[in-house]
Amino acid sequence: MLIDFSAPVYLFLLSTGMFSITPQTSHNSQGVPNSGSKLLVTRRSWKNSSTWAKFPLKTAAVIQQPSPRPEFTPLAAWASDETDSGSAPKVVGSVPGDVDILPGRVYSVSTTEEIELDEDTRQSLEEFRRLYGFRQYQLIFVFFSFITYIFDVVSDAYLAYRYHKQGDYYWSKLTLALVVGPSLVITGFSLMWYVLDRKAHVDPPRGCLCWTFRLTFHALQMAPLVRLSDAVYYGMCSKRPGISLDAAVWFIKLMLYEDADCAMLRMIECFMESAPQLLLQLYIIITQGTAQSTLQIIVQSVSCLTSWLSLAWSLTHYQKALRSSRAEKARMRWLSSSLFFLWKAAMLSSRLLSLALLAAIVRGFWFGLALGCHWIVAAGWVLARGTTFCSPSRNTLTEYLFDLVLGAVYCFDVVNIREGHSRIWYSTCYTVFGLENFMIAALWHIFSSNGPVTKTWLMKAPTFSTWVNDIPSWVLPLVVICSFIIGIFVMISYYLFAHPSGRIRVCIPCDELMKNEDPKSKTPESLSLDPKELDLGSA
Repeated sequence: MLIDFSAPVYLFLLSTGMFSITPQTSHNSQGVPNSGSKLLVTRRSWKNSSTWAKFPLKTAAVIQQPSPRPEFTPLAAWASDETDSGSAPKVVGSVPGDVDILPGRVYSVSTTEEIELDEDTRQSLEEFRRLYGFRQYQLIFVFFSFITYIFDVVSDAYLAYRYHKQGDYYWSKLTLALVVGPSLVITGFSLMWYVLDRKAHVDPPRGCLCWTFRLTFHALQMAPLVRLSDAVYYGMCSKRPGISLDAAVWFIKLMLYEDADCAMLRMIECFMESAPQLLLQLYIIITQGTAQSTLQIIVQSVSCLTSWLSLAWSLTHYQKALRSSRAEKARMRWLSSSLFFLWKAAMLSSRLLSLALLAAIVRGFWFGLALGCHWIVAAGWVLARGTTFCSPSRNTLTEYLFDLVLGAVYCFDVVNIREGHSRIWYSTCYTVFGLENFMIAALWHIFSSNGPVTKTWLMKAPTFSTWVNDIPSWVLPLVVICSFIIGIFVMISYYLFAHPSGRIRVCIPCDELMKNEDPKSKTPESLSLDPKELDLGSA
């Protein structure tokens, strides 16, 4: 049986997420975990022994390029760099005689020979392409991502300029810092992932023009858009007329991994830049009186709107990428994506408005301390769970830094990284968020309805904007509470009527709940393959 492309595809189907919380004893006889972890599959996490057993290629796999290449290029875009010299390599196509073929690597050669696939392998590839292939309507989501990102950054930068021009130098510097700082962090992560991918031999070789494009736009602080462009490029390559089945699947696989990197970058960028920026602009709108010009009001509104939409969309994009990168997860459709977006938009509006109200009435030290404690607890929990997004091992400096950055997300919303019943995690987190939001809303109503606030060690004596003084003190707290309730209602509707896995049961047995096992997340039996059937040897 040829290992030209069946091994890479099955390695994809048997891949898992980056957040490994499944103990080694939960693997089945083929080394496949009985339940996967909760987050994205990445190329860098293939060799993570704590998630999936290794499937070392005992032969070299040579794949056909969609167009002839004059040179011989070693390419490990599919298999990990684990070699096993137990048997001689098998080669498809003609390879220059002076090139050493190493077992356990994937090679790409210029060949005009048609790669032969047995019927089972061809059916598997066809099913993979049908389920995960690039579709034209996905360009709508790409366009939306581009627009929200550009408008978000441009509006924030223009606000920094307007504040500086009218003499509000403090707000100008703070607004600019919240644009530049997170952007540098995201650019650093993206470049670091390129380096790690190259070291792990999981990134296809690209020419000088491509790297010039990548580095130029990274220098312009557009790392998420570069990743998104690569994903679209790979997706469109898979649709080329006359492309072979194995090459199309190869491009789809690369598209899914680029989309996973883009989704994670965008989510972290939004919660490091858009969320603090939206919080800052809401605070300014509430406390800084009437704007000096109509243009400033428009730009502030655009900045808040795009930041809010970017946050909700980044979480939706992340969830879509998560399900696309997991073989046992059903893909999100239009209704699922729409309800998930509305759920997150409502929760974010409640959370960010409540934090802005708190910042308006308490001293900055105590506000920062409260938010900092929330971040420390969240980051500590992520560190305890461990991630493998940047490298196969969780015990690396880059992984620790990534976990600390990921902890910032939990200051504003919830991302479930636990496998099993999500209701436990969401119930716990949203109970905490709800109590915090309601307490802040009550605190605002009490202190804003009793006239001027007396300055104390905890409270400050703020001056509110004219429009805040003109409305009843219960309006803004009501918005906080109603947004949270709407978010809970939409979340329940999502799980009952639009979840990709089907309607979720409201009531489940206590013993099943305590085991925290979700039958829908278990790896299907059809994916529990015997490596010997693929000529991969035992794991």
